[in-house]
Amino acid sequence: MPSDVARLSVSAATHKGYARSGNEDSFLVDHHIGGGDLDQLTVELIVASNAVVLAIADGLGGHKAGEVASRYAVEQISAIREEVDFGDDTSVSELLDSIGRGLHLKMLETPALLGMGTTIVLAVVTAQSLTFINVGDSRGYVIDENGLRQATHDDVPPSSSMAPRRKGAITQALGGLPPRMQVIPHIHRLSLPAGDWSVILCSDGVTDFLSSHEIAAIGRSGTADAMTLVDSALRAGGEDNISAIVARYVQYKHNDGPAAR
Repeated sequence: MPSDVARLSVSAATHKGYARSGNEDSFLVDHHIGGGDLDQLTVELIVASNAVVLAIADGLGGHKAGEVASRYAVEQISAIREEVDFGDDTSVSELLDSIGRGLHLKMLETPALLGMGTTIVLAVVTAQSLTFINVGDSRGYVIDENGLRQATHDDVPPSSSMAPRRKGAITQALGGLPPRMQVIPHIHRLSLPAGDWSVILCSDGVTDFLSSHEIAAIGRSGTADAMTLVDSALRAGGEDNISAIVARYVQYKHNDGPAAR
């Protein structure tokens, strides 16, 4: 048995911000689901044979029931993640397509939900690989010895991709309108970075108000967590719902004690 075991030290936080009446974001950390006006989570997870799944869903602003759509998305991922082969593009696409179909069925059953939708960003960590998946403009980053790099693709119109604050313009999402719009997820697979490294997931309530440089500075801090990012976005204006997950990959000795799951 090896003397070292990999773990993820994970923090997640979400806040409705100062301008919205409610929070349309939801997060998933392993089997823990969070949301609401203010929610926080800190947990340590073993990176072993099962994939550790982290996700943020950002319900579409300006549409009805964004919080219903984002919650449904993370609940579905949590429920069937053991059945998904995250190393296979088809399996990933089928997962997201099933979520999109489920959202449209809910709209047919409940007309008050018509138009609801959500973006999604996932980081899937195994003992051998790191996979990022996204639809929409919620982002995933890696921070390692080479600094911060974005590992997702923003689904935004070309004219808004360079704007510091894009005001929510996106080109695809799960659910929403028109019904059954084809969704093409962005899938980026990496070998595990060398040494200790971190993953950051965040909704556009973070990235529209904090620069990559600011996110990197926070992420490199040994004591920073998801709430640090949320607080920084609040200080920068807090005009949107704000959600972040920070996951630090570290090694520990068996005699340090087991990680919780």
